[in-house]
Amino acid sequence: MIKESDWKRFSRLKETALDRYCERALADCRATMEQDDRSNHERFLDLYEQVRAADKRLAFIFDGHARSKALDQFTCMRREGLIEDAELEAFTTEFEEKTRPQGP
Repeated sequence: MIKESDWKRFSRLKETALDRYCERALADCRATMEQDDRSNHERFLDLYEQVRAADKRLAFIFDGHARSKALDQFTCMRREGLIEDAELEAFTTEFEEKTRPQGP
């Protein structure tokens, strides 16, 4: 179980991370749409797959809002680069350590 202070910070920061995720996904979509060397149909199919994959990843990271999911969700947010270093300073050392991404 996470501390109340970490839960409150996580709850606020989750919205910011979601916005960052969507901003990145939309930028990727714009880049796909601007590929002039591909046909409209090819770009459409690429865009469709891109949105599907981004939506699936979004659901994996952000769906559900419960303390029992907070550590896993925050770890994923950090792995995706959605949390800035300065934002980690507000959390307890325990929360920061438990949500530090492991491996590559």
